[in-house]
Amino acid sequence: MADISYLDAWGMWLDGRSTLGHDLLGLPLLWWGRFGKILSFVSGATVVVDLVGPEKLSRYGERLARFMARKPSRNTFVVGLLTGGAVVLVAEPIGVPWPVEFVLGTTLGGAAGLLAFRLGSALQDPELPMATRWVSLGLFVLGFHFDLLAS
Repeated sequence: MADISYLDAWGMWLDGRSTLGHDLLGLPLLWWGRFGKILSFVSGATVVVDLVGPEKLSRYGERLARFMARKPSRNTFVVGLLTGGAVVLVAEPIGVPWPVEFVLGTTLGGAAGLLAFRLGSALQDPELPMATRWVSLGLFVLGFHFDLLAS
C-alpha cells in the first residue's frame, strides 16, 4: 500500500477518489476510519452523563475513590493489567509489532492504573457534566473527520 500524506489524502477525497488502500502515517486508512467511528461512538458519553445525572456520578466517584484507596498497589496493578491486555487485543489484529504492543500496553496500562485514582475525584467534581460535553464534542469532530477521510 502506498503511504500518502495527510494533505494528499484530503486531496484524493476532494477529487472523489477513494483513499482506501493507502496508508496514512503507516496505518491503513481503513483503520483510521474505524478509529473515527470508535471516537464518534465514545463521544456519546455525554448522553450517559445526562442520563445518569451528576449526583449519581458523584456517588460512583466516592465509591471508586474508596475502592482504590483500600489496597492501592493491588488495585492499580489490576486496572493496569486489564488496560494493557485490552491494548494488546486491539493492536494484535492490526499487525503492530510485539515490542510496540508491549510498550503501548505497559505505558497505557500504567497510566490507566494511576488515573483510576484521579477518576474517583473527577467524578465528584461539579464541573464534570460541562467538561464531558466539550470533550465529547471534540471526540465527535475528530472521529467524524477520520471516518469521512476514510470514506
